[in-house]
Amino acid sequence: MSLEIQLAGIHPRSEKLIELTRSYERAKASWSQVEVQLEQETREVIKLQESLGFKHFSDGALGWQDQLRPVTRSLEGVESGTRYSRWFDTNTFYQKPIIVGKISAGNIDPKNFLRADLLTKEGDRKVTLPGPYTLSQLSENKHYKNYADLLFDIAIAEREIIRRLKNEGVTLFQLSEPCLVYQPYRESFRDLSETEQALGAIRSVVKDRPGDFVVQTYFGDATPLLPALLDLPIFGVGIDLFETDISSLGEQEKTSKAFVLGVVDSRESFVENPDWIADTARKFTEKVDARDLVFASNSDLKFVPQGIANQKLEALSKASELFEGS
Repeated sequence: MSLEIQLAGIHPRSEKLIELTRSYERAKASWSQVEVQLEQETREVIKLQESLGFKHFSDGALGWQDQLRPVTRSLEGVESGTRYSRWFDTNTFYQKPIIVGKISAGNIDPKNFLRADLLTKEGDRKVTLPGPYTLSQLSENKHYKNYADLLFDIAIAEREIIRRLKNEGVTLFQLSEPCLVYQPYRESFRDLSETEQALGAIRSVVKDRPGDFVVQTYFGDATPLLPALLDLPIFGVGIDLFETDISSLGEQEKTSKAFVLGVVDSRESFVENPDWIADTARKFTEKVDARDLVFASNSDLKFVPQGIANQKLEALSKASELFEGS
């Protein structure tokens, strides 16, 4: 069994960068000032990953305004108005995409997704993107009469974005699909046919290079959907261990899939004890015969202060040493 630790999405900005961004929006600071601080903090989060022994490196996505915007601004048929919606049950918001025409890949600028110029060290590169199902669920559809057509077009467009990012040296893509397991915003939960459509859209995204993808679920219990997720042609499956009870997992046959264990909580400022993290991972491996493990936060760490986020990554690193030592 191999083990590594990874960033699972957007890393938080410092208070200084947040204030600079606000000052820029109020025309009290120049964009060049924001860029200098943004580059400095990006270098710092890359350096932190290096010091903690990461194998896949992210730039922290510090330039992303929210989890959807770089993708939606790369698509034709999508508008971004002034409407903001709450990001699940967090205290953050995202700019709600409005689908007004047939979706296709538009002007894709890799710099909007990844600071490849700063990821100069040896090592694989990772980018986190919203999965096609979650992107469709969090958008306002004013064009498609057939939901399956909407999902298919999003998948095709995302595949083109991914193709461009592979040219920038990205070797691992995390498709974040919280809507597969969390849907309190709907009056009724999806039926089986919609689940199959969602999984089919993921298959369409990953079909060219299935070994380059992890599907990450969070904010909900992954247990009911786990067999279907393990059947996807992907490298790994991510589960939120703060929402998924290990004891409720059925005995799984040995799988070739890696498991990304969301074992530090992105919505809580309490820093988890490395011994507890390692013990939780041991309990998981007693229940599930996994080939490879990844220790990570359950979702983007952007919901906590930067200092707390850094401490959580350090806790993951210490826990990985304890786990391997045992």
